[in-house]
Amino acid sequence: MKKLEHIKEIRGARSLYGSFLSVTLIPLIIYGIVMTVYSSIQLVADVQTEAESNLRNVSYAVAQAYDDKYEGDYNVIIYGDQVDLYKGVSPLNEAYELLDNIHDETGLDISLFFYDTRLLTTIRDQEGNRYVGTGANPAIVAEVIGNKEGHFYNNIQVGREQYYVYYLPLMSQKGDTCLGMIGVSETSDSVSGMARKGIIRNIIIMLIATLIAGYIMVHFTSGIIRVIKHIMNFTSEIAEGDLSTELDPAVAGRSDELGEMGRLVNKLRGSLRRLIERDALTGIFNRRYAVNKLVDFKQTGIRYSVSIGDIDFFKKFNDTFGHECGDVVLKEVARVLRETMQPYGFAARWGGEEFLLVYDNIDGKKAGELTTQVLQNIRDTDVEYEGQIHKVTMSFGVTECDKDRTMDEDVNAADILLYEAKESGRNQVVYKPIEA
Repeated sequence: MKKLEHIKEIRGARSLYGSFLSVTLIPLIIYGIVMTVYSSIQLVADVQTEAESNLRNVSYAVAQAYDDKYEGDYNVIIYGDQVDLYKGVSPLNEAYELLDNIHDETGLDISLFFYDTRLLTTIRDQEGNRYVGTGANPAIVAEVIGNKEGHFYNNIQVGREQYYVYYLPLMSQKGDTCLGMIGVSETSDSVSGMARKGIIRNIIIMLIATLIAGYIMVHFTSGIIRVIKHIMNFTSEIAEGDLSTELDPAVAGRSDELGEMGRLVNKLRGSLRRLIERDALTGIFNRRYAVNKLVDFKQTGIRYSVSIGDIDFFKKFNDTFGHECGDVVLKEVARVLRETMQPYGFAARWGGEEFLLVYDNIDGKKAGELTTQVLQNIRDTDVEYEGQIHKVTMSFGVTECDKDRTMDEDVNAADILLYEAKESGRNQVVYKPIEA
């Protein structure tokens, strides 16, 4: 059930999922069918070969058993239609003990022929009568007795049954005379039954192997699709502008190409975040990032304080020493702000030479003290440009957020205090608590 749920879950990638299964399961099924057919054909051939070998061996064993039990050559005495078979001086026509014992032990039927006439046999009809006196096919007689060679046949009809039969010529002790044949037979149904059992066994084994391999392939494919889907979702969230999303650790931790793909997308997200959230010149956060964070703080009820800072007489650096000098000043100020603010919140370039400091979960009074330390660090910083050392100061306005104000109103309140700091001499921090 869980597997079905998972397959439904990856509908979005079903074409890829189907392609994976097509290039794995379909060849596997075709291979299974081909191997089953081939092994079945081979099995039938092997069963027939084994049947032939077994019948041949038993026929030689029967001949040897007669030689061991009875001395002398085979001969016959004919009285009209009556044919009596002897081995030496021992009559064989009614001597069934040996044949019946071999039949009981092997399950095979045995017949003794004088030329083409069956004189002894363990084969019986439906009433239990032995098929004595029945004849053999002339072609078989000619081939076996005429050539004095044993032969195997897989299509001999005796009564209503089809048989596999091996015929061995009955030779004199000198080996120059052939009086008849020993026929050792097994029903075609018996041989076919063994073949059918083998085929069914092969089919079951192949089915089990195919199911196991198919399950492994489906599980493996599902795992790959699951990882791809994680990457797709991750990429989709990035495309929709959510750069705070995180890549599933199960993807990032993989050591294969999919893991590498996920890490590259994650790296891309980092690059996009830097492009979108960072100021290109100074490397600190930009106004967009600051606004989004303050809106988030307002929505989640996080307490914060803000400070707007402005570099004093920044225009002088540009006009006197050039814009490149102004850029160096901005970078050095941004570095000091970033390093000083790191434990308390973050700094962002608000625009031009203005910077916004955001204190996370810090009240206005404490924010004012921290901003004073920020200003001191700015004062202590030597900005070097083309061999000259420049000193920089800033003016700051600090305010604590008010639940009754919007984010813009909080920032405007800090901006008003910044204006007051510049009007009253610059190089200072102005903080006023919120009036009750």
